[in-house]
Amino acid sequence: MRSSSIRSIRRSELSQATFEAVVRFGIRGTTLEKVGEIAGVSKGVVLHHFKDKSSLLAAVFRRSNTLLSESVVELYRHAESPYERLWAIIVSNFHETIYNRRVCQAWVSLISETPHNKQCQRIQIANNARIRSNLLNELKHFLGPEDAKLAARLLGVLIDGIWVRSGSLSEPVESKLAIGEAEYAIMKLLPNDAKSIAKHKAARARMETIAGIALGSKAFRDRSIQN
Repeated sequence: MRSSSIRSIRRSELSQATFEAVVRFGIRGTTLEKVGEIAGVSKGVVLHHFKDKSSLLAAVFRRSNTLLSESVVELYRHAESPYERLWAIIVSNFHETIYNRRVCQAWVSLISETPHNKQCQRIQIANNARIRSNLLNELKHFLGPEDAKLAARLLGVLIDGIWVRSGSLSEPVESKLAIGEAEYAIMKLLPNDAKSIAKHKAARARMETIAGIALGSKAFRDRSIQN
């Protein structure tokens, strides 16, 4: 049991070191030697836990997607209506603990690897399906079945697009701007009468406040891929 725990910790440390290497050197410049140097271990230790660079990159990919999933779950715990659960998804994807320049740039490098890495492909397909499912579960409270499916797909594409743009440019990454762009799309896709708009704005404000406490806590930041 202890051996398994130590192995898990070491793999997590190496995943973090790989993420740091991708931030510094990009995918092409990331080597097992550099990962070992950042982690303070030899290349042999890296190979003991991951058979090759491809497996290591897949582990980083899985870790980053797991963190996003955990942030949604954390905000879901406090959401009390379909409005708040919808905004829990949006806010968790763009909270500054996760959505920042270093993470966005590394994520763009990692996503470029997916056409050439079947492990990363499987992880990303599963992640896309999870986000779409989460969105659909809430959107069905506002739209008919077919419209809800289309809206879930479009919002999922928008989330990915904002991340790609933010990771591709050298401009500062602003959480509130990204959430505001998502809000604009939501107001166009969903009923936008005065009562609905007021409920959306209240839900967004509450989820952002809770995210500042829950996702901004030291405990959550210590698990974040930015540290």
